[in-house]
Amino acid sequence: MRSLAKLVGPLVVAAACVGPSDEGPTPYDDEFPVSEDNVNAGAPDNDSLPDDNKADAQYPAKFELGDQSPVKSQGSRGVCSIFASTALVENLYIKAGMPVEQADFSEQYLQWAAKNLNGSFKNTEGSSSEANLRTVVKFGTIKEADWPYESAPWTASNDPACTGGESLPTKCYTNGEPPAAVAMAAKYKLPTTRWVNTNSMKAHLTTKKTGVNVGMTFFYQSWNHRRSTLPVDAELWRRGIVTYPNAKDKEVSLEKRAGHAIQIIGWDDDLEVTMRDENGAPVKDAQGNERKEKGFWLFKNSWGTASFGADHPTGPGYGWLSYKYVAEYGSAVTAELPQLAPAREVCDDAGMADEDGDGKTNCADTDCAMAPSCSGQGTARNFSATPNQSIPDNSPAGVTSTIDVADTGTLTDVKLTVDITHTYRGDLKVTLVHAGAESIVFNATGGSADDLKQTFAVPALNGKALAGAWTLKVVDTAAQDLGVLNSWSLETVAR
Repeated sequence: MRSLAKLVGPLVVAAACVGPSDEGPTPYDDEFPVSEDNVNAGAPDNDSLPDDNKADAQYPAKFELGDQSPVKSQGSRGVCSIFASTALVENLYIKAGMPVEQADFSEQYLQWAAKNLNGSFKNTEGSSSEANLRTVVKFGTIKEADWPYESAPWTASNDPACTGGESLPTKCYTNGEPPAAVAMAAKYKLPTTRWVNTNSMKAHLTTKKTGVNVGMTFFYQSWNHRRSTLPVDAELWRRGIVTYPNAKDKEVSLEKRAGHAIQIIGWDDDLEVTMRDENGAPVKDAQGNERKEKGFWLFKNSWGTASFGADHPTGPGYGWLSYKYVAEYGSAVTAELPQLAPAREVCDDAGMADEDGDGKTNCADTDCAMAPSCSGQGTARNFSATPNQSIPDNSPAGVTSTIDVADTGTLTDVKLTVDITHTYRGDLKVTLVHAGAESIVFNATGGSADDLKQTFAVPALNGKALAGAWTLKVVDTAAQDLGVLNSWSLETVAR
C-alpha cells in the first residue's frame, strides 16, 4: 500500500473553438475558429502539479518530436480540443509502433463519445483535452474511415432542433448519432491521462518522447488573427508565430474571452521575435533598440495547411508559441503510450467487422480455426457493462456490478476482462459470482502499479448454466488509494 496524492482538478470549461462575428460567420471564421470559452477554467493550479525536471537536467536549445500524423483542419466546427486530443492519440499510437498511415483516428467519433459516453459538455459544442483523453482511456476511439469527420456543424437544415441559440440538444453538436457499424468498429484506448506542469513540458518531451496538449486563453493580436481589432502581422501569421500579448491586446481580447487548444511537440530557446505594441509597431527600449521576445514552443495546430503556419520550417500548419504566453495562460495534459497487440479477428461478431484487415471475417478467417464457435465446441457470446462506479476505499463491501444473461446453454469456456482505474492495484480483490460459485480472479497482487486492465480465464465456471445473473465484485482492501470500476465484459462459450 502507498500514499499517493493524485492531482486531479475539476473539469476544464469546454474549448468550443467557435468564434463567429456578431454579423454572422465569415469564410475566415470557418477556416480559423477559436473558442468563446475560458479553456483554463477548472484546471488545477499549475504550481500544485509536480515539477518533473531533474535538478541537473540539461535540455538542448532546440527540440522537435517525430511520430506525427498529418496536420488536419477542423473546418467551421468548434472542436479544436477534439483535434488536439486526436493528434496526441495519433502521436502516441505511432510512437507505440503503429504505421503513420494507419494512425488516423476519428474526430467525429471522439466528439460524440466525449458527450454521450463520458457525459462531458453535453450541451455545448466544446469539450476539453482532459475530458477527451479521459474518454479515450475509458471507451476508446475508432479509425477515421469508420466515421469520417464532417467539417460543418449541423444546422436547422439537418434537424429542426438545431436552430440557433445555446444549449441545443447534444445531437446538434455531434452531427447526429454514429452509423450502426461504428458499434462493431475496433476501439483504440490509452492507459491513463494526467495533467502536466507547464514548467515540466521539456522534461516530458525529452523523456517520454510524446506530445502535450495545451489549452489557453486566446489573444487575437498575438495570434495575428483577422478578427483582431488591433493591427496584425501577416508575415508572422504565415510563419505561425504567436507572441506574448501586450496590455491592450489583453484588454480587448478579454472583453469576450476566447480560447484555443493545440499539441506541443518541441521548442526553440533561441528564436527571437520583436515585441509589438497595440499599434503593431516595434516596442523599443530607452536607447531606441527593438525589444525581443525569446523562446518559443513548437506546436501542431488544427487550421489546415494553406494559411496559418504555411511558411513554418516544420511544415505547413505548425506554429511557434511564446514560452511566457503558455506559462501565464496555458494548462497542459497528456496521456501514456498504448500497448499495441497484433490485430486478430473477432470470431463471433456476425460478420460485422474485419478486425485484422485481411478481407475475411469470423470462421472464414484462419485466426478462427480453433475458436469454439467455428470448431463445434459451442456458441460464443459476449456480454459487457460500463458501471463507471467509484470503489469504496478500504471497504469490505466493495462495489458490485451485475449482468443478467437470458441466453441458455452449458458453459465450456469463460473469460473475464476488467477495466479498473486505481492508484495501487495491489489493494484490489476481484471476484466473479455466478450460478452459486465465487471465483477470485485477482487478489491483491501487482504492488504499487497503477490500474488493472486485464483478461482472466475462469475455468471454475465450466459446466455451469450460461443463463442467470453474473456479478462482479471489486474490493479495495487497504486505505489511501482510490479507484473506479470503469467497465467489464464476459467472453463465454456454451453448448
